[in-house]
Amino acid sequence: MLDFKNRDFTSYKFLQLCEAISGTYPTVTMAEYMEKQHPTRFILMRHDVDRIPERALGIARIEQELGIRSTYYFRMIKSVFKSEIIRQIKDMGHEIGYHYETLSDANGDYEKALDLFRSNLEKIREVCEVKTVCMHGRPLSKYDNRELWKNHDFKDFGIIGEAYLSVGDDLNYFSDTGRTWGCKNSLRDCIPGKTEQVFAETTDELIELIERKELNNLYILTHPERWPTSALGWGIYYSTDLSVNFGKKILMKSRGKNPKIHIRSNNTLSVTVDIEDWYHIPSVCGSSFSTYKNVSEFFKKWNERYDYLSEPTKRTLDLLDEFNITATFFVVADVAEHYPGLIESIAERGHEIACHGADHTCVLDPKTKEPLTTVEEFEATTRKAKKLLEKISGQEVVGYRAPNAAVTGWMLDSLEKIGFMYDSSVSVNSLYNKSDSLLKDVSSSPYHPAPGSLEPTEYRDFVEFPWAYYDMGIKIPAYGGPTLRFLGSHLISKGLKQSLNRGHTVFYFHPIDISHEKFPSVGNRRPLYWCVKGKMVEKKLRCVFNGLKNVKKVPLKNQVNNYYNVGY
Repeated sequence: MLDFKNRDFTSYKFLQLCEAISGTYPTVTMAEYMEKQHPTRFILMRHDVDRIPERALGIARIEQELGIRSTYYFRMIKSVFKSEIIRQIKDMGHEIGYHYETLSDANGDYEKALDLFRSNLEKIREVCEVKTVCMHGRPLSKYDNRELWKNHDFKDFGIIGEAYLSVGDDLNYFSDTGRTWGCKNSLRDCIPGKTEQVFAETTDELIELIERKELNNLYILTHPERWPTSALGWGIYYSTDLSVNFGKKILMKSRGKNPKIHIRSNNTLSVTVDIEDWYHIPSVCGSSFSTYKNVSEFFKKWNERYDYLSEPTKRTLDLLDEFNITATFFVVADVAEHYPGLIESIAERGHEIACHGADHTCVLDPKTKEPLTTVEEFEATTRKAKKLLEKISGQEVVGYRAPNAAVTGWMLDSLEKIGFMYDSSVSVNSLYNKSDSLLKDVSSSPYHPAPGSLEPTEYRDFVEFPWAYYDMGIKIPAYGGPTLRFLGSHLISKGLKQSLNRGHTVFYFHPIDISHEKFPSVGNRRPLYWCVKGKMVEKKLRCVFNGLKNVKKVPLKNQVNNYYNVGY
């Protein structure tokens, strides 16, 4: 059964959006923006009334109750141009504008289009004042209605601005066209010449961006018909949008349209690499269900080839050089003993060396949440691993990642005591939780964990760098590793871009993810664990890196100082 109230693009979700806006930013109309009658930080709200004007009236009432003032652009077709509805919306304090499409109506005849524009404008001005106009996209028309102003001037009609042509790059534009707040389903719905856009997929993501107050000026467009008050209306428009979006993709391809919109974010990404071999995974060594108790027992009993790590690590280093990425390598300390020169080769390429445990033994049973070692044992082995990695790499090792990402609050206390500055083990997602915390107030952004906990606190000289996730109603891991192998690079990329809008975020993978060789068949508790790897995963990695070329990438040690000596 459809859970209508929790679906995106409903009147309930629009109310949540408006509540977020009214609590964080002042709003301005298009005319106020054009006349520069606005504060430094604001949200410009615009509604294109293409169909169902009654729904626009309902949206206008929601906004009025919350103190939001918007601009409503009405088409002049009979089913939309309802004088009484327009007057009611105007009387609520909203601006009314003309949603023109006359070049399409006139089949490209500019003089006929201009005459039609003049007569329609006069008609709507009989109902209320009109200062600004906005083109209607008409995706099936080959004419862009904004081209009417190539050889004419809308100011000759007493118009002070056009909703696309008269706005500047100071605005961060979000449109609900195609049931998303990006631009992938838009033929013409974009600000001409603007090549950067902040990413948002769902309304919840847009609300999160608004509540963080990191953007100065937001320009938000909605189409009221897309925000129904009933499950039936939602289903109808959901189906309609799916069909229209499919048609738009065909038109985009046929017209050669491929808008080059870049993700704009001041936030940074840390690419991290876990240096461990096939036998380090929990089904083989170091967990409550592994074949061997630990790596020491593995090497006592294993007499065959073990090194499947060195070759893909070399290719990983070359891949990072190719994309000009300086990464953080979380190294299992026993690699120093069994892979001579490997850690040195990583450090010599300029990458950060961090600690991934002494031998990848899990400290916590992720199912029972019971500790598998004592605090004293953990501190002793981790201190020894830290010193070994520092001696070999010639670097101070300040970062830690828990083996198998099984992490607890008390572990972080011990890490801080030993001399680490940060941890990067926490994964917020709806599929599993390997920690001993609910992670209720944790997202993908860095934070200061409270002593003895993984939940955030106001301030502490220790930082947690959680991993990326993609929120699509449920939270899907988007950090790499097994999710990179088993899920598509497209979903991973969307999750990384979404997480970048929350703040600095973390991506990771293993060199053995791109190994071309078949690993020994040990650890039957996870027989499908390595069924996807090699060239296929390397191709996915390249897709992810190509999609993030414009994002600044920094090792975690370079980022950690941003979170010291400041409040959370």
